[in-house]
Amino acid sequence: MQKFWACLLILGSMGIAYGVYQKYWYSDLIQKSVESIEANRLDQQYLEEAKKGLFSSDGLIAYNMGVRAYRADDLKKASQYFYEVIRSSRDLTAKKQAYYNLGNILAQLELPRKAKEMYEESLRLDPNDWESKYNLERLYAFYLQAFPDEGNQASLPQEPGKKGSEHRQPGSSGRDQPDI
Repeated sequence: MQKFWACLLILGSMGIAYGVYQKYWYSDLIQKSVESIEANRLDQQYLEEAKKGLFSSDGLIAYNMGVRAYRADDLKKASQYFYEVIRSSRDLTAKKQAYYNLGNILAQLELPRKAKEMYEESLRLDPNDWESKYNLERLYAFYLQAFPDEGNQASLPQEPGKKGSEHRQPGSSGRDQPDI
């Protein structure tokens, strides 16, 4: 009976040790990929390797790959990765950033109505996000013909879209991917 408990203890310890190893290995790969993105070395190998990890976060990996594609000026691929974050991630901060980045991409592609939706979704997730507010106001200013009613507004309300849409889940709009 003691041998059974000793074996069980050893196996449990090995399982925990393997889990800790995987967690730190995964963290190191993500850190290396972020450093390579910041240094404009667009290495995808770290992210691909991190996908294989035991504790991998598909949302985080997709977000980092989206940033990498955006910096490489591949807007179509970047938008696909950011939509993947919106669909798969449970992290509201990652979703907010993905909506914000999609708004930037759609604004660059001169799709102001879709960009507006993305910025509004970002603001629904974080009403205090000044960058999304600023970019949304810039859309209203630069695309007056697309937004005849909003162009004269001095500022946005605290939480856009709040009236009449309380039943909506935060970050639920903008899931349908436009053709880019």
